[in-house]
Amino acid sequence: MKDLNFKTINDIAYAEEDIVAKELLEYLKPQYKNRLNNIKDRATDIVTNARKSIGIIKNPIDNLLQEYQLNTREGTILLCLAEALLRIPDKKTTDRLLEDKFTSTDWKKHTGFDKGLFVNASSWAFFLTGNILKKNDLDKNSIEETYKSLIKKSTEPVFRNIVKQAVMVLAKQFVFKPKMDDAIGFTSSAKYKKNIFSFDMLGEGARTMDDAEKFFEDYKNCIKLTGEKLNNDKDVRYANGVSIKISALHPRYERNKIEDLEKELLPKLVTLCEIAKKYNIQLCIDAEENYRLILSLMILEKLVSHPNLKNWNGLGLALQAYQKRSFYIIDWINQLAEKNDKIISVRLVKGAYWDSEIKLAQELGIKNYPVFTRKSLTDLSWMACSLKLFNYQKNIFPAFATHNAYSIAFIEELGKDKIFEFQRIHGMADIIHNYFNKYSNDNYQKCRVYAPVGDYDDLLPYLMRRLLENGANTSFVNKLNDPKLKVEDILIDPIKIIDSYEQIKNPQIPLPPDIYLSQRYNSKGYDINNEDTRIEFIDIFKKINNNYTAYSIVDKKDQTGEALIDIFNPANANEKIGKVSFCNDEIINKSIKNAYTFYPIWKSTSIDEKILIIEKFAKLLEENFHNLIKLCVLEAGKNINDSINDIREAVDFCYYYVSESKRLFKNEIILNGPTGEKNKLIYEGKGVFLTISPWNFPVAIFVGQIVSSLLAGNTVIAKPAEQTSIIAYETSKLLFKAGLPKNALQLLLGKGEEIGPKILSNNKIKGVLFTGSCETSKIIQNQLNEREEIVPLSAETGGQNFMIIDSSALTEQVVDDAIESGFNAAGQRCSALRILAIQDEVYDKTVKMLIGATKKIKVGLPHLIETDVGPLIDLDAKNKINNHIKKFREKVLVMGDLDQNLNGHFVSPTVIEINNLSEIKEEIFGPIIHVYRYQAEKIENLINDINSMNYGLTLGIQSRIESTINYIFNNANIGNIYINRNITGAIVGVQPFGGHGLSGTGPKAGGPNYLLRLVNEKSYSYDTTAAGGNATLFMLEGNQ
Repeated sequence: MKDLNFKTINDIAYAEEDIVAKELLEYLKPQYKNRLNNIKDRATDIVTNARKSIGIIKNPIDNLLQEYQLNTREGTILLCLAEALLRIPDKKTTDRLLEDKFTSTDWKKHTGFDKGLFVNASSWAFFLTGNILKKNDLDKNSIEETYKSLIKKSTEPVFRNIVKQAVMVLAKQFVFKPKMDDAIGFTSSAKYKKNIFSFDMLGEGARTMDDAEKFFEDYKNCIKLTGEKLNNDKDVRYANGVSIKISALHPRYERNKIEDLEKELLPKLVTLCEIAKKYNIQLCIDAEENYRLILSLMILEKLVSHPNLKNWNGLGLALQAYQKRSFYIIDWINQLAEKNDKIISVRLVKGAYWDSEIKLAQELGIKNYPVFTRKSLTDLSWMACSLKLFNYQKNIFPAFATHNAYSIAFIEELGKDKIFEFQRIHGMADIIHNYFNKYSNDNYQKCRVYAPVGDYDDLLPYLMRRLLENGANTSFVNKLNDPKLKVEDILIDPIKIIDSYEQIKNPQIPLPPDIYLSQRYNSKGYDINNEDTRIEFIDIFKKINNNYTAYSIVDKKDQTGEALIDIFNPANANEKIGKVSFCNDEIINKSIKNAYTFYPIWKSTSIDEKILIIEKFAKLLEENFHNLIKLCVLEAGKNINDSINDIREAVDFCYYYVSESKRLFKNEIILNGPTGEKNKLIYEGKGVFLTISPWNFPVAIFVGQIVSSLLAGNTVIAKPAEQTSIIAYETSKLLFKAGLPKNALQLLLGKGEEIGPKILSNNKIKGVLFTGSCETSKIIQNQLNEREEIVPLSAETGGQNFMIIDSSALTEQVVDDAIESGFNAAGQRCSALRILAIQDEVYDKTVKMLIGATKKIKVGLPHLIETDVGPLIDLDAKNKINNHIKKFREKVLVMGDLDQNLNGHFVSPTVIEINNLSEIKEEIFGPIIHVYRYQAEKIENLINDINSMNYGLTLGIQSRIESTINYIFNNANIGNIYINRNITGAIVGVQPFGGHGLSGTGPKAGGPNYLLRLVNEKSYSYDTTAAGGNATLFMLEGNQ
């Protein structure tokens, strides 16, 4: 493939799997078929010899993972323990975790003479721990009393230490050594003296520049010691090396931060390469998530061509075969090496983030997955990539990372006359390690061991990937250790499996657009890290229309009311984007009359006809995505990603409420009763609904309120926030374009305090949907109470939203979720995080990381794709937030950077420390997170304090302890509770949204009960015997 560029590579990411698989098969099969028997014979020898050594060299951890497979409850519990236990600093939380996990399953069934000493000892320890810690069902109302009773009847320090030591053994299996000096010494041990190494410093991506600097120093030291202390081959291909994770060297390793990365990251990478060049050792760029792939290739290109790195062939890249693009990226790497007269090492791996890649693609709503959906297809890709690497030997040095006997045999067969190396991970498949060392001198260079170095508290995410790889029931390592399986059951020919498929794609994993079928479609989404999408959204703003004009719409016609007023961009106070004419009394009265007059006609319109209109409207929203994005950015000040999510949510509302209307309104409900009667229940609209929507979701909530009301059989008068009148006007025109009758919807633009009383007092209004502040909701409620009839009000208001962190939570995840929940959309979401309550033992560590992460948030113009946080909606909002910051100025821990040249309503993301929850008197609608320290033994007091605020919208729980999670869930009076994730961005139909108390009335928007609030119920009961008896009863079969 000639002249491969990033766009070509990018296009392959979301290609159909069958198309990619076909090309891979065509490339691989000719050579594969001719050597298949040799491959199978060699693989059989490997497995047979490996099984003979089981019991001699087999690591006890392999036994443990075989016994506690990850598809069992016990395996899941051990996985959770390994993930959380070692990082918990306090005894109380450790004890709660142990009690939580060990009392929930039967460990004794895993003991027996055939289990091996280590498994038996572990299982008995787990069984005894579970029995001693066992208690009655958790008291849902008192977690602290439960804990105290546990302590009284157990020798908890003994079990805490025993289990912690057991998990430490598990951790040590996968960590080469905690310190680099020790790691250098361990390379000369009897086990490893025949190997070469690629050292990796443990730890996930940096969240702060301090984190990044620490990793940078660690990498420099690691390279220096590897170069000075080990005997390295003069040929850099066979020298020892270091693997680096670029995301550990910068907290914002993202495609849309390329300008910052070139200034802050690239010089560090060049320095590391220069040190590696000095010692003539290898430096490998480790694989990361799919969305960073093109970025990593860009970085590789800059490093390979850097003048300071001439005449050094030690740079390499890890390539993940589960990505559809990998086969084609090899062509690009070959071109890069040839152009720069270099040899580039490529470490070919299967891939370690598969499950998260599938989930992310579904969340984004993109057209396809960037990874294969079957393991066999990943194996195919790995083999096809291997063959291509062999074919590019002039410019590429291939390294094959595998523990699979069939893969090893494949490489040995195809690489008989080639130069290459095998790589394996320390701690995985020691039997295969023994095989490599036995045969390496005959067939190929020494096996390179991927050797993680670092403290155990940095191990956890890495350990999870290794345990998942080892413990999954599809894993070769797992199967090899299962004595019940025959050799032929272990050695699976992936090509044979693929040839047997009726369809290439995994039918159990629907494509992202289809994940909600057969109920509804998923809205079309965008990945703004994708090269094509980046260009698409950058181009939108190359030409901006500053002449938008918006009017109220009555009778499907623009209504000229008050004089046109100028509308300005909240990100630039000098930039006029258009004009708006607010309505007057005449327009208001006409809208009410039209809606009321048309209601009987709309009520009698079939649900099928209504559905067709709304479905067409949803398609029009997607077809007009660019214009709506532009408007969300220019008028509402939302950044591009927030604007995408706003419009997607509007489309989801359309599809979801269509689905719900089919369920509820398609057929009348037949009710069983006495013989001789017909009884049924039907739903019908209430009349004219007033929908009042906010500016922070100018498309989603505006559309959701209107569409739900229309499908329920009501006519609608829509009153959007005056700040986003143009968006409402343009969206309404699309609804009419979809075929909505002219009097089913009336749009009124203007100030709520002026329009509201004139409409709410009118007896023709039969219902109100409102999203906004609690104060405004109360005003509406009071105005409706003056009416003679009881008029339903559904209100979704603000929240004083918490995220509760205990010491079992992963700090990096907490900070990521807090930043997203508190600062995205400039904190202008009713669901946004306001107070981060952190357990005392991890408070300082968490706050330090949060402060560092806040410093790297980009505040700027919302149309720029690199912007994280845009402006507040208007000057009043800005002044209110700044006054709050000024009030707490002595307690401000950090304020993010803010370019003082920006001429808009910008506020720096701010973290404020509070000592008492009573310090926060009202909802603070902006980019401010308040941090609060609590003691573990006072968790019940914290929940009571939260409830006493009487807000009940969203709450987050970050914990690995089910009993803690369950206690908070059962006792917090909150509408939406999110566990170990962010607390914003509720998905329609998946996380129905709405609170209670000061946060709203319910029912939840995007939930199964929402439409029922918008209809009247009507019962029908017909006594058929009144017209001459019950003939049906007389005619029953068997009534002779």
